[in-house]
Amino acid sequence: MTTAPNDTLLTAHGLFKLYNVSQLPVVDEGRIVGIVDESDVLLAVVRDAARFADPVSTIMSTGLDTVSPDAPIERLLDILEREHVPILVADGVFVGLITRIDILNYLRRKLK
Repeated sequence: MTTAPNDTLLTAHGLFKLYNVSQLPVVDEGRIVGIVDESDVLLAVVRDAARFADPVSTIMSTGLDTVSPDAPIERLLDILEREHVPILVADGVFVGLITRIDILNYLRRKLK
């Protein structure tokens, strides 16, 4: 699931709840342009609930760490150690976010 730059913070909040996730990629025409997480939304609306009507683009993080499908695991770990999210992009198109559990599952499958 993704959100768009013009979606509201209320829409992002609904997606967090619906899909039980804490972060969403912000995608525009197949290209990732940012990422928004629950903390971003909380900080935006805590003093002014009217900000739920603001577009996601007003609070999304744009300093993205993109990786290709053949990125070595060390690259992913480096990104995660900096508390960032590795963002998988293939041929310029957003594919998905890579989480710690994704890496753990990958390593577990290699044991078979």
